[in-house]
Amino acid sequence: MKKYLVSAVALGSTVAASTASAAIDVTAATTAITTDGSAALTAVGGAMLGLAAIAVVFKWAKGAIFG
Repeated sequence: MKKYLVSAVALGSTVAASTASAAIDVTAATTAITTDGSAALTAVGGAMLGLAAIAVVFKWAKGAIFG
């Protein structure tokens, strides 16, 4: 039992040391998400405002005809 515990501790410390020292560069990914995300949000926001304007005009026209 003690042999397995020592093996588990050694393996755990090796895995922890290798993941702690690994620095992952995510600047390219975050830059791409920020740039593409801003463009996508702007496009979706413009489309939503356009649909809202169409709905208001439709409601106004319906009220003018049937009101």
